[in-house]
Parts: sequence; C-alpha cells; structure tokens
Amino acid sequence: MLRRLLFWAYRRDDDGFREFILSVVKKLERGDLYSPTLRKIFSAYHDVHIGMYSMGGCFLIRHFDRHTTIGRYCSIATTAFAMNRNHPVEHKSTHAFFYHPALKYVTEDLIAYVPLTIGNDVWIGHNVTIMPGVKSIGDGAVIGAGAVLSKDVPPYAIVLGNPGRVVRYRFSSATIEKLMAEKWWDKSIDELLPHFDEYRKPYEERRMLATNDSARITPEKLPHPEDTGRSRSFSHPSAAADAS
Repeated sequence: MLRRLLFWAYRRDDDGFREFILSVVKKLERGDLYSPTLRKIFSAYHDVHIGMYSMGGCFLIRHFDRHTTIGRYCSIATTAFAMNRNHPVEHKSTHAFFYHPALKYVTEDLIAYVPLTIGNDVWIGHNVTIMPGVKSIGDGAVIGAGAVLSKDVPPYAIVLGNPGRVVRYRFSSATIEKLMAEKWWDKSIDELLPHFDEYRKPYEERRMLATNDSARITPEKLPHPEDTGRSRSFSHPSAAADAS
C-alpha cells in the first residue's frame, strides 16, 4: 500500500519532492539495484526503462532523456548524462521559449526525441556525455570517464575521449560471440550465485591486439544501429589481424 502511495505521489511535478520520494523508495526496497518501484516510477513518469540490477545515474532525474531503455547489470556514474534531442539549430532561434511547452509560450513540442538503447552489463564512467546522435550502446561496452559519444557503440567495445572512439575490445571476437549467445544477464543474481567464480577473474587470457593498418578500428567497421545486437555485424580488430 505504501509503495503504491509513493508511486501516485510522485506525479507532483516538484524536483525536491520527487527526490524525497525516490529516497524513501530506495530505503524500502534495498536501493536502486533491487527496487521494482523505482523502475516503475522512471518508466511511467520519465519514459526511462531500466533493467534489474542496473545502478547509478540512470536513477537521477533528467540525467537520461525520455525514450531511453537501459539493460540489466549496468553500472552508470552519477555524473553521466544522455541527451536524446538537441536544440533546433536550423530554426531562427535555438531558445527553448519557442519549442518547449513547459515554458508556457507554445503548446506543441516540435523537437523529436531520438530513442536510445543501452545494452546489458554496460559501464558508463564519470562525466560521460551521450549526444543525441547515439541510438545504441551495445552489450558489455565500456565508456571511459569524460568521453563524449556522438556515434553508436558496438558490443564489448571500450570507448575513450572527445570525440569518443573505440580504442579496443574487451575480449576476442570468438569470446564476444560466445557471451552474446549466452546472454548471462537474463539470469537473476540468485541464479548466478553458483557460478560467481567465473565473474571474479579474467575471463580469457589477455592478449595484445594487432596494431598494423589492417587491424586499426575505423568508423566504417562500426555496426549499423539495427545490427548491434548481433556480434557478427561488427569487425573485431583481432579478426582483421588474423585475415592479414
């Protein structure tokens, strides 16, 4: 009954009051890792859909725009931001007075949101900025501190810098294919408990990635947004090295 009341009370459009509601819910339900009510609130009121066991900045108001879907087991810094739309640079003015109904001068919002999908087991570091051009961040990706993303990120890629660029992949292409097929993140934490040792040590023998010209990561090797769920859709640098 209390959880339903808190969910209903959250409709009051006041950030301070809403933050209080969120803090109460977290205490009731063991924090953001486990809380179903937090996920229900962000889905219903903010159009941000968050999978189980994900934690961090995704549960802060307006850190992630509407039409955002975040997978399970994600770790997101509280200083990370994602913007799913931009100011209208092609209009006479970029000021929100002319396009944002919340400011009471217009009734129609003319600026469309670009849906963003963040996969499972994604780590997004301190001060990362995700720009409106990004539609997909693949499973297992790592976005390093301070990175500014303007393009889609393949599964298991490590991205650094401004502008963000893929510097390497976490695993070999064969291991990535195995993990994408396994989808271990679909299991609950209780189901994973008997296999914890697998997650507490290096998953494959570390190896140096080739640095010759054929193995360098270039923009054309990044996958199409619709293909990021299929590991075969992107070119892993180790695969390029083997073919050379």
